[in-house]
Amino acid sequence: MKFFLDMVGCRLNQAEIERMASDLTARGQEIVANPTEADYVLINTCCVTAKAAADSRKMVRHYQRSTGAKVLAMGCWVSAFPQVSAELVGSDAVFTSEKRDLVLKRLNNGEIESAVLREELVKPDLGSRSRTRSFIKVQEGCNNACSYCLTRIARGKSRSIPAEEVVRQIAQSEDLGVQEVVLTGVQIGAWGKDLEGNVRISDLIEAILLHTNVPRIRISSIEPWDVDEHLLVCFEDTRLCPHLHLPLQSGSDTILKRMARPITIARYRTLIESIIKHLPELAITTDIIVGFPGETDALFEETFQFIAEMPFSGGHVFKFSPMPGTPAAKFVEQIPAAISHMRAKFVRELLQMKTRAIQTGKIGIETKVLWERGKEDGSQICYTGLTPDFFRVRTQSNVDLTNTITLTRITALEPEGLLTGEVI
Repeated sequence: MKFFLDMVGCRLNQAEIERMASDLTARGQEIVANPTEADYVLINTCCVTAKAAADSRKMVRHYQRSTGAKVLAMGCWVSAFPQVSAELVGSDAVFTSEKRDLVLKRLNNGEIESAVLREELVKPDLGSRSRTRSFIKVQEGCNNACSYCLTRIARGKSRSIPAEEVVRQIAQSEDLGVQEVVLTGVQIGAWGKDLEGNVRISDLIEAILLHTNVPRIRISSIEPWDVDEHLLVCFEDTRLCPHLHLPLQSGSDTILKRMARPITIARYRTLIESIIKHLPELAITTDIIVGFPGETDALFEETFQFIAEMPFSGGHVFKFSPMPGTPAAKFVEQIPAAISHMRAKFVRELLQMKTRAIQTGKIGIETKVLWERGKEDGSQICYTGLTPDFFRVRTQSNVDLTNTITLTRITALEPEGLLTGEVI
């Protein structure tokens, strides 16, 4: 049978859809690049925001209309809204996690059997799929209870993938020529808390550094309260990319409390100061939510000023969207959409200014760039790639740079915000 896979959402969803492709390939199924050639279209959905939920529903409908394939849906949106999704694609096509890992258990004579809920983690081989960067799922679920988020409802409490299994998957990626692995999860800083031996995320990273040879290892988003000195020490190894994504969400203690986030502005500031003191070259990015219920002009100003003071190299800005089933959806003092839109614009502009200031400071320096893809541009090919601290660079070359790491001199900052460089 032929499968086409697509997704909405985060790096974790990317990791899961890659694993699903591998699982299907290992079972003798074919992954196709064109959905019109598929017998089944499998979509990994998301509901982290109202837009993501809407995009998931829209994607399902798109493939229902544009292909003759049977559409299957899995992921967070399906798990949070099983009845709605079942009405859309049919109950036999909804693969809900029920707070456990969600997999296609079996394929029998080309027919999809019902998903089987199970405690153990799926361990498929990677097959023949190869890419420059590989997303490795190290953890599932979340122990937090942020008032605006459906993730814990959709994915359950934190469960760790054992270190030996993570190392095995990374070794497989190495065999396929992958140059960078990205460690993903819902709350990766909670890794190890459900395992024996009092282990933590730094122990996992140390195991990866010890038992693998992949040139670059990157940590995806991690909550600030999960960062400790043991993790920071790991960055002494240059294979660990000097970049941390530390969601702030709000620069107001009042709003953080309403969000039920277990941190204060003072504690966040202390963490950033400690990072900069010990790892001055490490880039820090963040997430911000504006327009949270009760966010007055004065409270938004607190957030804006705090962001201005922080050495962020970039970030994502989200307008609050009330998700059914969350406490925040019932909060009074909902902020008008026009105000949220304007606040988001102000914060994005502030973060962009910070990003460009750091980018400008990189002109003339030499750094290692992992080149991901190329596009024909006259007689040469234009390549884009990533620095260790997560800045995108563009160069032109008549030599194939795909999936190589080269020493590159940064030469300019383009108006649209992309660095240019020349391979040394």
